[in-house]
Amino acid sequence: MIQGRRRETRRHLLLIGIGLGLVLFIVSPYGGYPPSIVISHSLNKNPDQDKMIFIPAGEFIMGSSNEEVEKVKKEYGHRGDFVGYNFDKERPKRTVYVKAFYIDKYEVTNAQYQEFIDATGHPAPRHWEGGTYDPHKANYPVIKVSWLDAKAYAQWAGKRLPTEEEWEKAARGDDGRIYPWGDKFNPENAGTAEGILYIILSPRDLLRYAAAVDEFKGDKSPYGVYDMAGNVMEWTDSWFERGKSKVVKGAAWVHLGPRARSAAADGIQPEGLSHLVGFRCATDGEIDIGI
Repeated sequence: MIQGRRRETRRHLLLIGIGLGLVLFIVSPYGGYPPSIVISHSLNKNPDQDKMIFIPAGEFIMGSSNEEVEKVKKEYGHRGDFVGYNFDKERPKRTVYVKAFYIDKYEVTNAQYQEFIDATGHPAPRHWEGGTYDPHKANYPVIKVSWLDAKAYAQWAGKRLPTEEEWEKAARGDDGRIYPWGDKFNPENAGTAEGILYIILSPRDLLRYAAAVDEFKGDKSPYGVYDMAGNVMEWTDSWFERGKSKVVKGAAWVHLGPRARSAAADGIQPEGLSHLVGFRCATDGEIDIGI
């Protein structure tokens, strides 16, 4: 009886939270940065935060089949996450060869971006008060950075932004799985609208929460790359619409599970800023990065 009531309570919270999250997404999917909240977390960097993961050369299955797309469209196509979403960008499901490369194990954090600012004088994100990040969020992904900002950071770090193909292979492996962990969405694994409720259980927090980069241990790809399903969307170096917008991959904390599919993609202008978007870096496979 008690377990049944708990499940019912969780279901109601989920519905309320998702509703609030969709309101935010519909009104301003790439809008202003919401007020921050303080969530207890170590101020120190994760000890392996600077590591990169080697992704071997080879073929992988990229994109979505017509059947997969139509299934998502039928159930979620009318919801805020997919209003105006271009499903054709996922199709067809195809085999793609990618050269060997390295990719960051985690999204670039506020602390890492601060080092870049300190070394180069690059402007800080606009929401950083006094030109620095909230000290409680050193290990959170840097957000409200444009593609141009992300590219500048990558060049300073001796890296680059991953292509869409590289990003998707690092996320889903070479066996065609839909999510980094498999074919079935698990709300406990990733920082999406459903997943946030599993660790906070507050619909209010759904509107303003991006987790630390090592918060969701289940959001791990076959290669050991984290947060490629949820937390924040990520810039890539590929064009979504040539000359107009760049591909962003992955879901953010306001999105429903289907947006966390590895094949999902959206486009944002290179100069665009969003509280939903961060990035990670890559390097060519033959580069010695000392790991």
